[in-house]
Amino acid sequence: MNARDEVRRLRAAAAEAWAATMGDSTSCALAKDGRSYPAGKYHEGRVAALGEWMRRLTPEADAAAARQVARGLAADWAARMPLGDGANRDWESYRAGGLAALGESLPE
Repeated sequence: MNARDEVRRLRAAAAEAWAATMGDSTSCALAKDGRSYPAGKYHEGRVAALGEWMRRLTPEADAAAARQVARGLAADWAARMPLGDGANRDWESYRAGGLAALGESLPE
């Protein structure tokens, strides 16, 4: 399995965790109702970051190249400041999930 396929596998697992966390609701529906659900946003952030990572990899990328791309993306995600005064728990959870996903290591 190449690095891109491994990141795709990680993203699929993250999507399953997100779906299990959300049950029969969606992040957008909760937000429209004015409800906060940081656990769901955490998994959504993981899926988003892993998707971004996967799209930046060439099919030929090895694990070392994939880790280098992940480090660059993690720096981008870390630099993203929370909206407003930082009190937005959903945004912080989304960002934390993305950073956690990009910190996952691929096999050597």
